[in-house]
Amino acid sequence: MKYYKIKRKTRFPELGRIASGAEGKNVPEKEYFYRIGKREIIENTPIFDYFVLKSFDKEKYWEWALFDVHDFIGVGSIMCGWYISDKLKSLLEKFRIAPKYHFYETRLLYKEEKFKYWIFQFPVDGFDNYNYEKSEYFIDNQRVLGIKTAEEYNEYDYKIWKETKKNIEWGKTVLVDKFDIVDT
Repeated sequence: MKYYKIKRKTRFPELGRIASGAEGKNVPEKEYFYRIGKREIIENTPIFDYFVLKSFDKEKYWEWALFDVHDFIGVGSIMCGWYISDKLKSLLEKFRIAPKYHFYETRLLYKEEKFKYWIFQFPVDGFDNYNYEKSEYFIDNQRVLGIKTAEEYNEYDYKIWKETKKNIEWGKTVLVDKFDIVDT
């Protein structure tokens, strides 16, 4: 099976830096962020103008590097997905992305210049992309049997976490269809 995995680097110990995130405090239409964070796809939004880069590093390093993928920080951090460059958006659109997802156009102010960036809202209903009955799960290397739906998985995962503070490990993941990109 061929698949792609995008690995984002967020720490750069060799440089003594951490990657900055996209901060939306200057966007007038912040009310959309909550809805996007609740996985609602919103059509015909305005261009979100403008985001800035910010991090937990010293302020003088917030704009030390511009990447094709940034996380969200501060206002806007409730949104699921990535903050991506126009170049990466063009590349992603060439692949079969699992439903549901959406791109929202934004502007990023970086070193006094505005760039076109996008909110890549994904996954929206990510749990719907898995075949739970055919997938395999483990706790402490012991196979978990009987999970057939996302609801059953979530209930069991919550129960195990509450009782043992352990997470279910996915062994074999089976998708409901063939996708190039399934999760962020």
